[in-house]
Amino acid sequence: MERISIIVPLFRGRKYVDGMIAQLERCADVCEDRHTLELVLVNDDPKETTGCFSSEKIEIKVLETDVNRGIHGARVRGLEHCTGKYVLFLDQDDRIQPTYFVSQSACLGDGDAVVCKLLHEGKQFYDTRMPFERVITKKYILSVRNPIISPGQVLLRKEKIPKIWRDIRLKNNGADDWLLWICMQAAGCTFHLNQEILFEHVVAGGNESINAKHMIDSEKEIYQTAAESGILADGELQALYAAIRNAAEDHIKVLSRFQKMFFVYNTWMSLYERGIYIEDYLVGSGVKSVAVYGFSYIGKRLYHCLGKEKICVKYFIDMNAEYLREEGVPVYPPDGHLPEADMIIISLVEEVDSIRKKLTDLSDARICGIEELLEEMGT
Repeated sequence: MERISIIVPLFRGRKYVDGMIAQLERCADVCEDRHTLELVLVNDDPKETTGCFSSEKIEIKVLETDVNRGIHGARVRGLEHCTGKYVLFLDQDDRIQPTYFVSQSACLGDGDAVVCKLLHEGKQFYDTRMPFERVITKKYILSVRNPIISPGQVLLRKEKIPKIWRDIRLKNNGADDWLLWICMQAAGCTFHLNQEILFEHVVAGGNESINAKHMIDSEKEIYQTAAESGILADGELQALYAAIRNAAEDHIKVLSRFQKMFFVYNTWMSLYERGIYIEDYLVGSGVKSVAVYGFSYIGKRLYHCLGKEKICVKYFIDMNAEYLREEGVPVYPPDGHLPEADMIIISLVEEVDSIRKKLTDLSDARICGIEELLEEMGT
C-alpha cells in the first residue's frame, strides 16, 4: 500500500487535533487496502505543547518546537520528517471529505499534483468568474493570481516538491503556497484536475489570507524569491510582477468592501438596540415576501433573520446561481424573469445602482439596497 503523509502546522491549535484525527480516520476507512495515512502534526508555537496522540487507523507523529518558524517553515519541517510517497498540506481547521484520498489519487494518474474543487465561505469557489479549467494553468498562476485557494486542495507527489521551495525560509506568512505552485510550474510539473468537491476552506479571523498587510508583504517576498532564483524567464517574471501588484490592489479593495460591510452591520445592530427590527418594519410596510440579491455574508444573515414566520424569503438572486445551494430556498440568476415577490433587497454594498437598474427590467417588485433600507428604518 502506498503511504500518504498529511502535514498539519499547528499554532495554538491543540483544540483542532481531535477533529483532524477523526476526519482522517474516516478517510482511512474509505482507503481500506489502497493507502495508509500518516498524520504529521507540526507544532509551531513554542509556548504550547501539543502532547501525544494515538490511533488504530492512522500513524501519528508530533513535532514539538522551541522556535516559531512560520507556516512555510512548519510545512517544510513536516516534509523533512514524513515518509509518504504523496503529501497533503492541511491547515489546522481545514475539512476534507472521507473520499478525499481515494478520489484524488485516482485523478492524479501520472501527474505530479491533482487539484480538487472546494467550498469556500460555504459556497463553491470556482464559478463564472473563476472557471476551474481556465484558472488552474501555468499562465494564470504566473500572470493573474493564485487560483488555488488552499494547499489542502492539492495532493502532491513528494519527490516533485521543488528543492528551492524546501530550502528557502520565508519571513512572511500567507503566500508560500503560491510560491510552491510557481516553482512546480517552472519545473514543468503537471497538474491534473478533479471535478469533485472534496475540501472545505474555513475562513476565521486568524486566517493569514484575510490579513491584507501580511499577504501583501508575503507576495512581495515570493516575487523576490522567484526573481533571485532565476526559475522564470524574463517575460514570466514581468508577468508575475504585474500579478503581485494587482493582488495588492485586490487586497485593498477587499478591505474597503469589509469596511462598508462593517458600517452596515453597525447600523443594523444600532437599530436592533433601539428595538427596531427589519422583519417588523417590513411587515408594517405591507411586505409579506422578499427576495435577496447576493448570496453573501449580509445576504445569508438577512435570510436567517427574515426567514421565520413573519416574512417569506422566496429566493436568492446571484450571478453564480448554478454553483449555489441553500437548503429551503432556490437561487436564481439575474438573467431572466424572476418569480413574484413584494420586495427585492440588495444585500451587497457595492455596485448597488447598476444592480438595481438590471433588476428593474426583470421584476415589478420594489427594489431596495440594504443600506437604503436601514436608513429608512432609522428615520
